[in-house]
Amino acid sequence: MLKFTNMTKLIKKIAEMIEKISVTDKQEDSITSSVENLDNKLTHEDCDLFVKETFTNGSWERDTILRPLDDVDVFAVLDKDEWIDENGNLPNPQTVLTNFKDYLNDIGDYKDKVSQSRPCVTIELSKINFDVLPSFEYGEGYLIPNHDLKSWTFTNPISLSQRLEDTDKYCNYDLKKIIKAVKYWNRENEKMIPSYIIEEIAIDIFETNKFSDLEEGIRLWFSNAKNYFKSKDFTSENKFNSSKDNIEKVKQKLEQAKELADSNQESDAIKIWKEIFGKEFPTADIEEARDFSNELSKGNLKINPSGMLSTIAGKTITSSKGYYGDHK
Repeated sequence: MLKFTNMTKLIKKIAEMIEKISVTDKQEDSITSSVENLDNKLTHEDCDLFVKETFTNGSWERDTILRPLDDVDVFAVLDKDEWIDENGNLPNPQTVLTNFKDYLNDIGDYKDKVSQSRPCVTIELSKINFDVLPSFEYGEGYLIPNHDLKSWTFTNPISLSQRLEDTDKYCNYDLKKIIKAVKYWNRENEKMIPSYIIEEIAIDIFETNKFSDLEEGIRLWFSNAKNYFKSKDFTSENKFNSSKDNIEKVKQKLEQAKELADSNQESDAIKIWKEIFGKEFPTADIEEARDFSNELSKGNLKINPSGMLSTIAGKTITSSKGYYGDHK
């Protein structure tokens, strides 16, 4: 049996927004080329940093990065035997970062484009930051510089990536789209929630629970996210509390939009989504413009009390030949 929905246009507009904030093939090719060039520089036999291999991680690797592009994370895996002292101790993270910064800054392509952005070294190329993170293999993961730059901390980025891939497949490859939408909202609201937390919460929510469409997936993320918040994941208690408050507000608005759509008031539901997601959320499309133009030429177009165009109820607009395409 076919499942009919009152949110056909809304779901289409959500998909359009996600497409607009996703990277293009041309951008992907450019970043891939830059990453390959960086890998060649770091793993070259003349490099005295003893880099065994590099690999990308973070939003870029997991295909949840947004446009305009921000940063690309690059792990540089070091040969531990070449870095430990006579007692088997790892060097101070700041020492390693300084060595990376000095080496990269001496390369012509990167001259004066390198800086330290704790706990990594950043190369700015064409307004995109490539964050190089020195690391050592440790068990099933890696040791990376702690934020205090005095010690090393454990991370397992490959595990998160694999969990995301598995859950995205389980959700018919729509989970990453949900994550992009939430990340975009977060970026437009002062980036209060760390990006990787948005991804982890999405995995936790949908690892065993599917959603029927993009509207439901985004709405369920905002409905459940607070249950997974931990204060330690935020830079301050104020951001922790503010994030929870903002999430609750969006949750209530999305529930209101759902009620409107279910009551055949999809246009009003779309307006609420536009209010939440802002400039990249579309409010009209070519097909709608063509339909309105045709109805206007027939004298069937009306305007209702809320100011929305309609062909059902409201005050009739004086007939004309319309304004779409090549009407004359």
